[in-house]
Amino acid sequence: MNKKSILSWTSLVVILAIFAASCKKEQAVAPPNPDNELITTVELVATNTSDATDVQTAKWVKLNPNDTTAPDLSKAFLNLKANAVYNVVVKFLDETKTPVSDITTEILARENYHLICFGVGSALNLTVKRTDHDTNAPTPFEVGLQDAFTTTAASTGNLEVTLHHQPNVKNGDCAPGSVDADVNFNINIK
Repeated sequence: MNKKSILSWTSLVVILAIFAASCKKEQAVAPPNPDNELITTVELVATNTSDATDVQTAKWVKLNPNDTTAPDLSKAFLNLKANAVYNVVVKFLDETKTPVSDITTEILARENYHLICFGVGSALNLTVKRTDHDTNAPTPFEVGLQDAFTTTAASTGNLEVTLHHQPNVKNGDCAPGSVDADVNFNINIK
C-alpha cells in the first residue's frame, strides 16, 4: 500500500469515528428535585364551624432559622372551645423578605411533594384530620394545608406541626423525605 492509500484510509477511519461519536444518543438527565423552603413563620387560623365569629390565630416565628436564638412563642397558642370542630388553615411564610413571602402558595403549587404532619400531645383532647388532597395518581394523598380540628373535654397540651418535603417519595406517611419546618403550638381547650 502506498502512502496516499494509508492516509486516505486513516482519514476515513478518523471521520467515521468522529461521526459515530457525534451520533451517540444523549443521556436523559432527570430534573433536580425542588429545594427545601425557607420558612420563618408558621400560622394556624382556626374557625369554629358552629360560630364563624370564633376565629383563633396562632403564630410561631423565628426570623433567623440559622442561628441559636429561640423562636418567638408569644403568639404560638390557640384557645379552642370544648366539644367543637374548627376548620384550620396552615400558613407558611418567609418574613425576612419585604413584602413578606407567602411560602404556602409554593407548597400548594408543589403539593405532590409536601405533607404536613401533626403530633398531638397525649394530654390534649384533640383530633386532627387533613381535609385537602394532592393530585398524585392513581391515588391522591393528603396535604394538610386545610384541616379539621375536633375537640372534646377541656385540656391543655402541645401540638407539633411538621412540614415534610417529599419529592418523588411521598406515600401518605410522614417518614420519607426531609423536614422544612418543625414547630410547636400550645393548645388550650376550655
